Amino acid sequence: MAARGAQRTRSTEYRELHRLLADPAIGGAVVLGGIGMGKTNLVDEVLADGWPAPVMSLYCTPSLSTTPHGALSAYLGGLADIEDPVAVLRELNRKLAAPQRPGSPRIVLVESAEYLDAQSCFVLSLLVQNAAVKLVAIGGAKLEHGSVLATLAETASLGSIELKALDTAGVHIVAEQTVGRPLGAGAVRLVELASGGNPRIAKAYVASCLDQGLLFRDESLLHGQGVHDPVWIIARPQPQIDIRLRSLARELTRNLPEEEQATLRLLSLGGPQVPALLDECQLPYRRLLDAGELELSDGSISFVSTLAPLLIRALATQQDSARLHARWSAAKATLGLEHNASEVLWSLEIGVPVAPGIVLRLAEHAARQLDYSTALQLCTQGRLAEHSEQGALLEAHVLLGMGRHYAARALLLPLIDKLQDPDLLGQGFAYLLEVTTNIGLDNAQIASILETWKHRAEGLADANAAERFVQLQQAGAKILGLWARVNLQGGKLPQPAELREFLDDPDLPIQARIIAMVTLVDVLSNAGQCRDALELAEHTMAMLQDLPEIRALYELRVLFRIGWNLLFLGDYRNAAQAIEQYRGQRVSSIQYSQGAIALLDGISELLQGRVQSAITTIAEAVTELHVVDTAQLLATAGNLYRVLVARLGATVPEQVEFGGPLNSWDGDSVLPMHLGEGSSQRRIFARAFAAVLGRPFDGESLQDFPLVGREILFSQTLQLGDEALAGSDAGARLHALAAAQQGSRAALLAQLIRLRTAPDPGPLEELADAALQKEEYLVVIEAWARAAERHAAAGDPRRCGALLRRTARLLEAQSMDPGKYISRIMALTELTAREAVIVDLARKGMNNAQIARALTVSQRTVEGHLYRVFSKLGISERAELDEAVLDAGIDPR
Repeated sequence: MAARGAQRTRSTEYRELHRLLADPAIGGAVVLGGIGMGKTNLVDEVLADGWPAPVMSLYCTPSLSTTPHGALSAYLGGLADIEDPVAVLRELNRKLAAPQRPGSPRIVLVESAEYLDAQSCFVLSLLVQNAAVKLVAIGGAKLEHGSVLATLAETASLGSIELKALDTAGVHIVAEQTVGRPLGAGAVRLVELASGGNPRIAKAYVASCLDQGLLFRDESLLHGQGVHDPVWIIARPQPQIDIRLRSLARELTRNLPEEEQATLRLLSLGGPQVPALLDECQLPYRRLLDAGELELSDGSISFVSTLAPLLIRALATQQDSARLHARWSAAKATLGLEHNASEVLWSLEIGVPVAPGIVLRLAEHAARQLDYSTALQLCTQGRLAEHSEQGALLEAHVLLGMGRHYAARALLLPLIDKLQDPDLLGQGFAYLLEVTTNIGLDNAQIASILETWKHRAEGLADANAAERFVQLQQAGAKILGLWARVNLQGGKLPQPAELREFLDDPDLPIQARIIAMVTLVDVLSNAGQCRDALELAEHTMAMLQDLPEIRALYELRVLFRIGWNLLFLGDYRNAAQAIEQYRGQRVSSIQYSQGAIALLDGISELLQGRVQSAITTIAEAVTELHVVDTAQLLATAGNLYRVLVARLGATVPEQVEFGGPLNSWDGDSVLPMHLGEGSSQRRIFARAFAAVLGRPFDGESLQDFPLVGREILFSQTLQLGDEALAGSDAGARLHALAAAQQGSRAALLAQLIRLRTAPDPGPLEELADAALQKEEYLVVIEAWARAAERHAAAGDPRRCGALLRRTARLLEAQSMDPGKYISRIMALTELTAREAVIVDLARKGMNNAQIARALTVSQRTVEGHLYRVFSKLGISERAELDEAVLDAGIDPR
């Protein structure tokens, strides 16, 4: 199975190797690629497909490359003297003289051909030139100029096939075949980064994740019930280095010279290094760069695979680590280079002291890069909380960034009692405010925190500091009240003017300002004022770029709101661009953002009418958010998933139905140390979808959520005929909502609903053209289909057929789900069984008379059937028949 998977991911190389073996003018092939890139699998697969087994298999090693004819020695037992190439050729020809299948070439297979000695290489080239054999040489990552293997390839006129790293699609295939289950997009990206596109590393990585229980599937979702595909994610991106991975590490390094192994050990222990440092350490790296094991990026050399350094590190002994550290340290001092985070962790690991200031600076930098795992290791191993109050606050910041709000609160509460510096104390309370806005506390707890905050100002000697501190406390209290009215049920939503008045205060502390801006974005979004919300969200994101100390805490929340508003405005291209920028290029950012990204992807698919793919993507979002939900989106994703399950007619299982309202946190999520759904149930859009499900929170209804209400009404009207729509109040309510909201999507929905109550198909066709320009494909489908229905009713089946052909073409191109009502309209173009047979014969070139004879009917009958077919398909000439049938999605048999 593995070999077949390699073939499918590299079909070009597979066909090329076939061609080189089949061409009599070519002596064979040199297959190049790094360790684990699938060279042997590729050759085995090709040879197994009708080619004879190798009549001679040569296994080369570094030691054999120093022995004359070393690679050929296994076949030279009858020779007293193996120095004479003529004698060697004579002996090899005797070995090759065995009976051979007629017309099949004799094949010699050379493994690790980069270690061929020069004399063996010369003999093999003579064999190939004399057309005695076909040679298949499996070598290193590239042909180095002047090497023995390069000389062999040139003199023997062999073709070259270089196996490159797998792309994302190839990684996807290899990973899913290895574990036998479908993986989410985030999981595939993690495999791609872990493996660097190397199929052997990818297989070992996902197999170890499977064995160690790191593949996670949310069991509350409707897997295997025909609702959507099952989705598995990688819950923790770094597996334990088990026996399989250790074996792989030895395989990757066993043939490397000792100094190259030392280079890999240094990079695994100390992280990326500039070339000058490796040169100073006299550690070679250029061949490893050429081989694709390492890469030069941003001036530093690092591993291509994120898993490789963990594998190499696992093989390093304490003595190796200590000796290498001394060598590295001397070179670092000579060059005057600054430390990186990996180097500091390495030093702390072997007991070399590092100044707390350096550890603190690097931990802050790691947190700004969303590398919370490294930041937390630096905090704990460097004991920053013991060294300084600033270090303790940083650890709380990191815990908040990881979504570990309860651990952060446990650290903050005693810390606040000890803090004396007014600015640090204010920051501590601000972080506590952040905890409050994530996990929710009851009114008494909130009042206690605010009172304690206010009381601490009384003991401050510095009047200016005390004033700043009181200002922060008052702002915190005010924004907490505003935030609660948006994100907790039962309160009256603040008007935008109230939040804007709060933001007009020029002395507003920055964290309170950011929270207020995000809160106002939600108020505007909920009302359908998505353009205003988008402008504010983009302004907030721009502010965060200049605030590295808090950027990581809020960036993903703001990104989600940018994507959300772009999508509901109908600006799909800009939404896709904004989302793509944050899709994640590092392991840490993928874990951090994948749930939010998948949710936005799912919403985009849903708004574009791809319901089936949307529910699978949103199921992935729910699964990812169950692991990491720093942006508090799990309940929103979960409720939207429930809405779609109900829309598809499936029964929502009991375990994913709503529980009662929560006043405070009452338990852990399915994975420890992360928030569960209960903590985000009260967010405004989670409550909106709860209302859609008929389970609103106290005092709320769908009317309190105009934007979501608009979309739900639109989905309901899709299933109504135009007469039924005119007789209901759904159309009027949808038109009123859409007309009052911002964006091209709202305007097109309002126009569609208005035109559906009019009899003329012309304006509907004009609307479809306008919607097509905006890529609002669901509106296009609706307008075309409803216009086609009017043409059919008016006795113009040809115009009806032409529109439905365009509809079918767009449905196919965009992989859309037409829905029940549109499917019934599309049936107007369906051919009867007899019409289908006649079309099939006509497409084969038969004229009407020939068709009539073949079917034993009259020619007039055939002409009548074809007239009705032409009307259904909206065509006027027989020459259009092929294209029309295909456009309409009809397969006449």
